[in-house]
Amino acid sequence: MKNILLLTLLLFGTLTIFAAEEKETANTEKQETTKKEEVKPNMKDFSYSLGYEMYTNNKQYKLPLFPEKLLEGIDDGYANAAPKVKQDELKAQHVAFMAHMQAGEEKDFQDEKGVLSYFTGYQVGKNFSANGIDALDKDEIVAGINAAKEGKEPRLDEAGRKAAMDAMDEVVKAKAKVKAEEAKAKAEKVKVESAKFLEDNAKKEGVKVTESGLQYQVIKEGEGAKPKATDTVKVHYAGTLVDGTKFDSSYDRGEPTSFPLNRVIKGWTEGRQLMPVGSKYRFFIPSDLGYGDMGAGANIPGGAALIFDVELLEINPEK
Repeated sequence: MKNILLLTLLLFGTLTIFAAEEKETANTEKQETTKKEEVKPNMKDFSYSLGYEMYTNNKQYKLPLFPEKLLEGIDDGYANAAPKVKQDELKAQHVAFMAHMQAGEEKDFQDEKGVLSYFTGYQVGKNFSANGIDALDKDEIVAGINAAKEGKEPRLDEAGRKAAMDAMDEVVKAKAKVKAEEAKAKAEKVKVESAKFLEDNAKKEGVKVTESGLQYQVIKEGEGAKPKATDTVKVHYAGTLVDGTKFDSSYDRGEPTSFPLNRVIKGWTEGRQLMPVGSKYRFFIPSDLGYGDMGAGANIPGGAALIFDVELLEINPEK
């Protein structure tokens, strides 16, 4: 049984079955959601199927699967702990694997530290936990892996494995749909509150408003050059919601950040170009110049206006 999800999962650490788009009436959506939530997947069968199919697909692409690292990642993901794998280490392993794929090598790709296996498990655990799915049965995952590895007759045939994974898919879709409805309702409320904040804020002394709707205050005016949209800038910054909730800060991390201006939200791209080097500005960014109705991660809801205090330290800093 081919399952492109499992290959995608291991290569990129992304679970892609957590989305369902259905354009029905409100009553129909409610009925379907209720119906889907009544489906109770067998976690033992699903876990077994996950392990079996994951090993089978990895073998097809000569990508080793380290069960102990996979399970370690699942535990950390469910616990929402900081991943033990560093991003540069993950990137190096991914680059090595892609080179192996492109070369069509006969020799097995060696992931000696189990980096990809760990990170795959981490994303599985984190995504399942975030979607309210009960803990996976780790013994059954290993049993599925071993059955595929040793060529044993699987406890579940292809049809049984497909049924187990389809049942989980239905539950995940239903939960995702409920979360999407809740997020949409929250975004509408946040959008109204943010619009009112920006309306009042625009009337305050010292606040300037650009044609796009971006608002800013000059806290300190520098005397250096202003960056272009194609430049990379080095900045210190702190970001909060309009209620004062902090969601990001380079100050808290203890070091400034560098990034290309054409690869960030519109409010940042526009705002930084207003600043001479050495300046410190406060920006008030409407949601359509920020992360829009989708929001970003767990800390920035859809429809949220954003406030950033930014110091522009350098343009095109030397690496």
